[in-house]
Amino acid sequence: MRTLVVVVVGILGGVAGALQSQALGLMEQRAGTINSVFVTYAGGGVAAGLLLLATGGGRLRDLESVPWWAFTAGLMGLVIVGTLGIAVDRLGLGAGLTLFTGATLVSAAAIERTGWFGEIAPLDGRRLAGIGLVVLGTWLVVGR
Repeated sequence: MRTLVVVVVGILGGVAGALQSQALGLMEQRAGTINSVFVTYAGGGVAAGLLLLATGGGRLRDLESVPWWAFTAGLMGLVIVGTLGIAVDRLGLGAGLTLFTGATLVSAAAIERTGWFGEIAPLDGRRLAGIGLVVLGTWLVVGR
């Protein structure tokens, strides 16, 4: 896939994430965390199921070769959806997403540095400066 296409897909995902987070914040406020997570996953499950049916089942058999821990992605998704709803409801969309994104980037750097998933990415001065700027930016946006 060409880089431009990947960038456009990433931007679309970011826009969808902002819209979803606002919806989650509203549902969190009115119906609570568990209900908003359920509605989100039920809707996504139905949509994914329909896509699987429309495409003839995809490559579900290939999941047999996936390591067990990769199946925790669904549980992590529950945490993501639940915490985004709580953060956006209480901090607002911009601050909630900034906190989430900052934590994601710092965690990703730590995971890559330790090589949890194979490849090790050293923390050179440039990356450390970027992490520092992310932390500073998060503090500036979220700090009250």
